[in-house]
Amino acid sequence: MLQVGEILGVSETAAARVRELEERLARVRGAVANAPRPRVAAIEWLDPLWPAGHWVPEQIATAGGEPLLAAPGEHTGPMTDAALADAHPDVILLMPCGFSPDRTRAETRPEDWEGRADQVWVVDGPSYFNRPGPRVIRGAEVLAHVLHGVTVGEPVRDHEAHRLT
Repeated sequence: MLQVGEILGVSETAAARVRELEERLARVRGAVANAPRPRVAAIEWLDPLWPAGHWVPEQIATAGGEPLLAAPGEHTGPMTDAALADAHPDVILLMPCGFSPDRTRAETRPEDWEGRADQVWVVDGPSYFNRPGPRVIRGAEVLAHVLHGVTVGEPVRDHEAHRLT
């Protein structure tokens, strides 16, 4: 963002925007600082199961969770149902790349996920998790709500995060 701002001749505007985004992340961290850290499995594709890597583990950690199945920056690959079960997640986040939350709910039966974690959530992958950019900050705010029931920033709307089980 800073490089683009410099190229476009709006360095001060870009720097202000970066500070604003960093402040939002700090508010998320502060809101969940003393909360328990649930074990979280983020799933970026349903068949085959594919864990979310890249920046998603950092979003989970920022929002007060313990990311499973991928490390920050990791490019992941398909995994088995057994690998998901062996991770023993408390929370599963379904965020298929390119699927709206409505499509994810339409293609996912709650009974397929029962017993795999205490909670299973459908979150808006294309808007906040699957693509890099400033909106990943909103993703961390959404996850603070999902994992800890706290509101940081705007209240989380049903299309952003919906509990499946």
